[in-house]
Amino acid sequence: MQRTIFAALFGSLLLTTAACEQNSSEPTGVPIRVSAAVAAVVNGEPIYATDVELEAVAQGRVDVGTRLETTDPVFADILKQLIDQKLLAQEALARGLHLEENAQHRLQAARERILGNILIENLVSAEVDDAAILEMYEAQTALQQLGEEVLIRHILVETEEEADELYQELRGGAEFAEVAFTHSIDRSSSAEGGLLGYFLPEEFSAPFPSIINRTAVGAISSPFESDLGWHIIKIDDRRTEAPPTFDETRPMIVEFLTLSEISSVLERLHNRASIETVIEDPEIGVRNFSDAPESLDDLMVEDEFPSGLPLADESETTDDTAPTTEATE
Repeated sequence: MQRTIFAALFGSLLLTTAACEQNSSEPTGVPIRVSAAVAAVVNGEPIYATDVELEAVAQGRVDVGTRLETTDPVFADILKQLIDQKLLAQEALARGLHLEENAQHRLQAARERILGNILIENLVSAEVDDAAILEMYEAQTALQQLGEEVLIRHILVETEEEADELYQELRGGAEFAEVAFTHSIDRSSSAEGGLLGYFLPEEFSAPFPSIINRTAVGAISSPFESDLGWHIIKIDDRRTEAPPTFDETRPMIVEFLTLSEISSVLERLHNRASIETVIEDPEIGVRNFSDAPESLDDLMVEDEFPSGLPLADESETTDDTAPTTEATE
């Protein structure tokens, strides 16, 4: 697994500075040689292509593990920043600023931070590999309780009287898609014959889940009211929810395994370390590892609901959760 993954988790390993326009001119006298290893040479000191990639990841300009080509505009922009940074650092050394006591403390802190990150990279690389990622994906997929998705069409009108008239037309043999196209005021779906797509019933707010679960495939519901108006729905199909793909889940698994391994390493180090503080606080030096995720679910983020219908409030619960094959009359 590429070592650059930890740059995104711990922040930049470099002391990033903003690109200064007044120092933007390229250094003269030393040509910039770009190869697979060296991206630039500033007054005889090299800047490596890997430095540019690490900084691009730390700034969120590219994804972790992405190879940044030298022809990419992001590469050129980050390289310019690192050139400016190296010029400033060289000038600080020339002025002897690194010899000041405050500078020595800051340089030591930066050195310790980088060494800590290198240690973590080496420790975690043995655990967070492709085999471990695949193993967790298969385990999580096996444990998932997949719901039943329904393919829904709906008609939305403003009044109960109009909904009742359309319901009678549908019971008399009118095509649902044609009625939805002609009468539904939900313009986001009426052009598609009222088709909303596949959804889990619980993704909707009440009273949709109970109505959906009581409506059989091919059947229509009787009119019912929501905050948007009066609805009639038709269930075209039911299917088992598809589990997330490996590619969709992989970033979360990588983050989970990485944070878990880091937490374990730090806990072991704290337990065997002798830590003394100069302030009287017994909690100082006692690391709290409760922020580490306990399960992969802690890293999940719900997708935004794509339709114009009301999204279910997480606080709402319904008793009618088991689908039936009974049509609503």
